Amino acid sequence: MDRFSWTLIALASLLASCSANTGSRHANGLYRDLKGYFQQELNNMEAHRPSLQKTVVLNGQRDSMTITTPDSSQLQHLLQPFLEADLNKPSLQGAYDTILLADQFTGKHSLMYKARNTSTVPQEVILDIDNNQRITNVQMNKHVRNLVYEYQQNLVYQQNKHIRIVTWQKIAFLPAKELDVKVLLKHQN
Repeated sequence: MDRFSWTLIALASLLASCSANTGSRHANGLYRDLKGYFQQELNNMEAHRPSLQKTVVLNGQRDSMTITTPDSSQLQHLLQPFLEADLNKPSLQGAYDTILLADQFTGKHSLMYKARNTSTVPQEVILDIDNNQRITNVQMNKHVRNLVYEYQQNLVYQQNKHIRIVTWQKIAFLPAKELDVKVLLKHQN
């Protein structure tokens, strides 16, 4: 084969494994339903009541606790930042570029939504999806900044395993505050 043929084959396989705006929207033109996904996860947690091993670090001060039978309000509060990320709100229509990265060997892939405008919140969402099209891991990044206030939040949800929320905020003339919450989900056998 000549050089042109090899280049064409390499380009075709690259396009097959990494493409923009492919598979990111369903037939109805919407993004993956994150709000529905997290509502289902909340319903599953309420049904199975996993114990929570929670560690909170606020400005360097650490506290840990175990909640053996969390109630509905505790679970709702824990997932609230994820439930707020509704990419299908009318105001967010067309607000994200999408990138699909596929693993050709396992069938798993990652889907990334990247905001086209810095004022869109969240700015970035990354979904890891298994070969059965189920979401297994979600990462989100939020950032708001103006003359008197700056806020950053990084969220990670690993299905049935752990949740991590790191929040940093700075208000003019006040010291910055950082809150790091880690929760391990312990399912009973």
